[in-house]
Amino acid sequence: MMEAIDLRNRDIFRQGANVIFAIAQFSVTFLPAFGIGIGIGDRALGNSSPIVPIYWAFFIWFLIFPACIAFGIYQAFPKQRKNDIQRRIGFYTASAFIGITAYALVAQFGGSDWILVAIFVWILASLISALFHLTDYRHRLTQREQYIVLAPISLLTGWVSLAILVNLADALKISGIIQTGTVETIFSVFLLLVALLFASFIIRRTRGNLWYAFPVIWGVIGVVIANIQERPNYMVAVTSGSVALAILGVLLMVRRSKKESLGRI
Repeated sequence: MMEAIDLRNRDIFRQGANVIFAIAQFSVTFLPAFGIGIGIGDRALGNSSPIVPIYWAFFIWFLIFPACIAFGIYQAFPKQRKNDIQRRIGFYTASAFIGITAYALVAQFGGSDWILVAIFVWILASLISALFHLTDYRHRLTQREQYIVLAPISLLTGWVSLAILVNLADALKISGIIQTGTVETIFSVFLLLVALLFASFIIRRTRGNLWYAFPVIWGVIGVVIANIQERPNYMVAVTSGSVALAILGVLLMVRRSKKESLGRI
């Protein structure tokens, strides 16, 4: 009896944490509008590394935030309380939403760039754990859950897997470890290749997850345009374009292989 009560309380806590912080991670970004803290975008002005995408690429958050809120509300329904998949991913997703909320607050109140990088590691680890569980149980997801559970977590994971490298590059530049010039360009190319390897691994592991690949490709294309229009650096621009095409190629290959495997069954 006590175990049943403990499990019920655990489920309620999980559901509550997800819905509260799915909303909170979006809501706290409005604090600067009320004179509380500084805007996350304003903080980075003048310190952007070459792998920071053009400003409008960040508008993808207007897709990610509502999707995460929809997920938070959906998983909070009473009938989802005992859902085995929600139980497996729920604490990971809540952890990620808490991490994004913490990131926004630390950034807006002038916290250390290295703390921000550490927070992104926490967020990404949480999201990857949730995404891998969803991949393993994808055959059990309903059509509705494909869009309201898998898609939001995949979109967020994709964007964060690129954003963590952008934050690392900014932290190294601001701290003076990487200086503007040739060294920064070479390091930016290296980080883009890391992004390619990491995204390729996740795409393969998630069996050609289009929702994951989209924000990564979107962000890398944003890097291409930023290095042509805003801060001309053609080596980074060409590398970014090549990385975007390579990620797309990996996605198409994995999805084609998956379709052929299903066709043989």
